[in-house]
Amino acid sequence: MVVGRAMEQAPGWKILTARVPTSARTLVAITIDRGDGGQPQSRSVVSVNPVSGLIEQREDFSAQTRARRMRSILRFAHTGEALGLTGQTMAGVVSAGGAVLVYTGMALSARRLVAWRRRRPKRPGLGR
Repeated sequence: MVVGRAMEQAPGWKILTARVPTSARTLVAITIDRGDGGQPQSRSVVSVNPVSGLIEQREDFSAQTRARRMRSILRFAHTGEALGLTGQTMAGVVSAGGAVLVYTGMALSARRLVAWRRRRPKRPGLGR
């Protein structure tokens, strides 16, 4: 009954997530996602009274504070999910670029260390 009421609120839903209440009198929070999971602007939260089945509260993305909206978007943007396949491709390219920078930094350090050791004057009695 509770999930059915939430389903009526969003006819085009793709993902429903219900938070199990700790007691029988606690409201059931159901997250309705009309996107593919990585788009917070397609989500809304419906709080349903488990006893009466009435919807007590509905919170859409646009009703959230500006800071919460930004945090929700950035949570998916840093992995590229917010922009779909294009965003994930860009995130993958940037990650590969970071790995190349790490490799080149380590290679440069190793070359400089070897060159420094070759330029050092040899001191007698140190086993060289």
